[in-house]
Order: sequence, then C-alpha cells, then structure tokens
Amino acid sequence: MSKLSQISEHEKPSIIRAKLPTMIIVNPRAKIGGRKIPSENVMDEMEEEEDDTDLHFEIKTAPWHEQPILPPQPLPKFPLQISWSPSTLCFVLDEDQVTHRLWITNRCDRTIFFHCCGLWNDTVRLGASWCCFPRTRIWLPPGLRAPLYVRATPRDIISPIPDGVTFMQIAAAHLRDNVTGYFSIPIKAKFLKYIPPPVAEGE
Repeated sequence: MSKLSQISEHEKPSIIRAKLPTMIIVNPRAKIGGRKIPSENVMDEMEEEEDDTDLHFEIKTAPWHEQPILPPQPLPKFPLQISWSPSTLCFVLDEDQVTHRLWITNRCDRTIFFHCCGLWNDTVRLGASWCCFPRTRIWLPPGLRAPLYVRATPRDIISPIPDGVTFMQIAAAHLRDNVTGYFSIPIKAKFLKYIPPPVAEGE
C-alpha cells in the first residue's frame, strides 16, 4: 500500500496544504526597462511583418453602363394631361399691337381648373409689354378646349434686342384651390424696331 493510503483522513488536508508554496509569484521574470531593448531588433521585426503583409487588393467598381437603382417615384392617381395649339406662339412686332389666341385642351378623364401665371422670362419685355387674359381661373371639362389670349404691345422707342424667347406658365389642378402641375408654353418674339449699333472703323 502506498504512503498516502497509510495517512489518516485527518492528516491528509494538512499535508497537502503544507506542500503549497509559501508565496505565489505572478510573473517570475525580471522586469525589462525600455532602455534595455535594442531598437535595431525591433526595426528588423517590423520590416519583416511589412514584407509578409499583402497590401495589394482589388477595388471592384460598378460598370459604367449600369444605371443606379433609384427609389420608386410616386405616381399620381389622376395625372394632368393638357395640350395646346399652336405648339409655339410666334410674334413679329413692328408698330402695331399683336394678339394671338391659344387653345388649351383638357385630355384628362376629370375636370381641370387652369389659369395663366404670366411670362417666365423677362427678356422680351425690353422690346414690348405683354398681357395674358383671361386672368381668372378657367373651368374645363374632359375633352373640351378653351381659348387663352396673349397680347404684345411694341414700345415707342427702338428695341434693344432683335428677338427673344419666353415661356407662358399655366397652372392646372383637379381641385379649385389646389395647384397640381405647371405647364410652360414657348413664345418667340421678333422685334422689327431693332437697329444694330454702328460698327466703328477698324473693328
């Protein structure tokens, strides 16, 4: 029988406890200061790590022909569809006042209200004064058309510009007091009163 079996049960814990070290050392190695570490060895190790690291990687870019995915756009339940005739109003202004009529047609399935908001570009106002009427809101059932008049009055002085392009804005909606969309109708004006400035000699 071994020696442990001969020891009584009361003596076993005391013997085992006596075999433990009197002092537990967490780190038995001596502490090394920063001045004791040679810097040459550290630099050599860093260079070896940089050589082992592969810094070359491929950046995947999207092909140029692919379009970006855009979020879905809301679709109106009752879209506005109007047409006008003629497609472009052309004014040739000299001495007399000129008035053109424009027909607005409702191509929607519901009744619309529209009214003229005036001219968008003020360049043509240098050669004439403009007026759009009627100025009140117009009620237009589906499939019908309504007239809109544009009047241009040439100025008494010489026009500073030979011609110009402007747009007449029309606001439309299915409800009376709620504007849903805008339409721009092009207007071209030619001023016959324009006299080009004299060209100096040598230019």
